[in-house]
Amino acid sequence: MIKWTMNNIVYILLFCMSMMLYRIVSRSSDIYNKFIAFNNFSTQMVLLIVAVSITLNSLFLIDIALLYASISFISTIALMKLLSNS
Repeated sequence: MIKWTMNNIVYILLFCMSMMLYRIVSRSSDIYNKFIAFNNFSTQMVLLIVAVSITLNSLFLIDIALLYASISFISTIALMKLLSNS
């Protein structure tokens, strides 16, 4: 039952990530909407890595998810600093 639920969570996350990727690539949205979509995509990527880690019972992937989350946070701060100066 848990394996089935985790598989569904992975599929839902992949669907949501594809929607955010479309939002990032679309030409109709401005830079701020693309930035929010990128942050959402990064958060969903961390959740996907953790879900796969739980499914595979591997603690190493959780370390990778934490590293990815910290890099995403630093890039968010840097980009906001860049956008506030222009």
